[in-house]
Amino acid sequence: MNWSDLHIRLTRAGLSADATTHIPEIAVTGVTQDSRKVRPGYVFVAVRGHRADGHTYIRHALQAGAQVIVCEEAPEEVSNAVQVQDTRKAAAVIAAAFYGDPSRSLQLTGVTGTNGKTTTSTLIRHVLEHTGTPTGLVGTVTCLTGQTTYTSTLTTPDATDLQPMLAQMVDSGCKACVIEVSSHALAQYRTATLDFSIGVFTNLMHDHLDYHGTMERYLAAKKRLFDGLDSSAVAIYNQDDAAGERMVQNTRATRCSFGQDPNSDIQFSVVQDTPSGLRLRLDGQTSSFRLAGRFNAYNLAAAYGAARATGLPGTDVLEALAEAPPVDGRFEQYLCDDDTRVIIDFAHTPDALEQALQAARHTRERPTRLWCVFGCGGNRDQVKRPLMGAVAERLADRVVVTNDNPRDESPQAIAEAILSGMLHPDQVRVIPSRPEAIRHVAQTCKAGDLVLIAGKGHESVQTEKGVQIRMRDQNLVREAFAPRNPQPAF
Repeated sequence: MNWSDLHIRLTRAGLSADATTHIPEIAVTGVTQDSRKVRPGYVFVAVRGHRADGHTYIRHALQAGAQVIVCEEAPEEVSNAVQVQDTRKAAAVIAAAFYGDPSRSLQLTGVTGTNGKTTTSTLIRHVLEHTGTPTGLVGTVTCLTGQTTYTSTLTTPDATDLQPMLAQMVDSGCKACVIEVSSHALAQYRTATLDFSIGVFTNLMHDHLDYHGTMERYLAAKKRLFDGLDSSAVAIYNQDDAAGERMVQNTRATRCSFGQDPNSDIQFSVVQDTPSGLRLRLDGQTSSFRLAGRFNAYNLAAAYGAARATGLPGTDVLEALAEAPPVDGRFEQYLCDDDTRVIIDFAHTPDALEQALQAARHTRERPTRLWCVFGCGGNRDQVKRPLMGAVAERLADRVVVTNDNPRDESPQAIAEAILSGMLHPDQVRVIPSRPEAIRHVAQTCKAGDLVLIAGKGHESVQTEKGVQIRMRDQNLVREAFAPRNPQPAF
């Protein structure tokens, strides 16, 4: 593709600050906003990030062979720079154009919310695949393009990484794609050029205030997904969530609510909740599912609504959902020979931790102790730390505070912040080493006890002082509980 074609798209989008910018007609070989990925012939888009400014890497990009620099402030000595008003929006426009607007060939479902995005997205993809529609997936755990499986580093990739994934899906024959759409992605216009056919809202809870500042701004970021839907789209939203109605109040899309509220368009009730799964009365039909925990009832209802919005019959959707397995690191259960049950969950917000602990308590088949092993990430929202401490103390019988990606912060300072929310912090064990913390519980808990290990879920590394250490809770559980022979419950 020639640069002139891309520049025309920028101009049409109203982003080019100087429509007369002249750069010799050249062939563009790639687009990126990461200077480390620049190759000869690339367009480098200098994006101002939350922690780094792409403008400081312009010289590096030029040395790597960038033919065109798209920036908000053009260095005087750089002749091949094109100035735009917003490089984040420009990155989305240029990437979509360069890869041939692949999203136009896919039925796109976007799932946003604080909790439940990964499970809901995975369930929707499962239903579509099960009923014969090849479907890609972009999310927190993994990205599936039909050609390649990528391990995710962001819930929603940057636009210059997302568009080639969508192009791969089209090339491999995918007809649909389900995308987890984070509040960061919406605020940063990563999905700005995508036309979603279906938008799904799960819930809005305390999270990411280190980035958004206030819950109102956090809500506004999520709301962009639904404000951007056109009249042919469908907005699926949680009727029971306080933010549900606000999320869709300005959407042009057809609205469809789900919840336990009798006024919901898709109403559900929990018939039975056991360690082996849920039994729900969903949209007038009673079915059993392999996912446990009442919070998963909402994920199942959201996925049901999204799948129905594609035109699928309700009976087909329920049949597919009934066969859907639990998602990696989401209330993932291990059962030991002595009936000790270990649950691994990604819960890393106050609400998610409360829901996971409540679900664990509810599935106890006889009086046993409930253990909670958790921590809070460093360089992230500090306000939630005492809140999570209070939740753990209130709902668990034994609490062990440990590391959860401390990053550049002091693990001791993080632990102290968690303990500050507790009434009796002296009754809590603080064991910074996550492997040691899990070993402690494995050696101390009694037969039949229930252990929730929260915070990392599917993650396979822990970041400490700039170093990534390979660490996966599933492996730690197998090693620490080996004498009890832990086996996946499903």
